[in-house]
Amino acid sequence: MINIEELESYDDEEQQGDTRDDEAKRIKFRLMGPLGQMHNIVIHIRGSTARIAEFLELASRMIPLDNRTRWNSWDLMLAVALELRPAIEKYCQNHKSELEDDELTPEDWKRLCTIKDFLEPFQSATLYTEGDCAAIDRVLFTMDVLIKHFQLSLVSKIPF
Repeated sequence: MINIEELESYDDEEQQGDTRDDEAKRIKFRLMGPLGQMHNIVIHIRGSTARIAEFLELASRMIPLDNRTRWNSWDLMLAVALELRPAIEKYCQNHKSELEDDELTPEDWKRLCTIKDFLEPFQSATLYTEGDCAAIDRVLFTMDVLIKHFQLSLVSKIPF
C-alpha cells in the first residue's frame, strides 16, 4: 500500500532543491510499485555516462525521465520503457546487485501496461486543450471526458 506521507516528504525535499540520488529516495519511489521501480531504473541508467553508454548500446535510445512539471512525462516514460522492455531487462540483469529491489516481474510489466493505457487519454486531452484554439468550453468538455474515464476505471477496478 502506498504511504502518502512518505511520498509527500519526497515532494517537500524535491521542492527544497534536494536532488541527491540516494537509497532513501529510491525507497520512497518503490512505494509507488512498478511505476516507482521503473523511475528508479531510469535514474540508475542516467547515473553515469558509462551506464548511459551501456544502455544506449542495448537500446539505441534513452528512456525519458518523468518529472513533476510535465503532465505527460510518466506516460512518455512508460511508452518508451514498454517498447524497450528487452533492453531494460538485460540492463537490469547486468546490474542485478544494484537493482534487485527494483526488478520488475512479468506481473509488474502488465501493471505498467495498464497504467500506460490509463494515462493515454490524459496525453490526448493535453494536446486537445493546448495552443491558440484552447477555450474554456474545450477544456470543460475535456475535463468531463477525463472524469468519465476515471470513473470507468474505478468501476472496472483497474489494478494499479
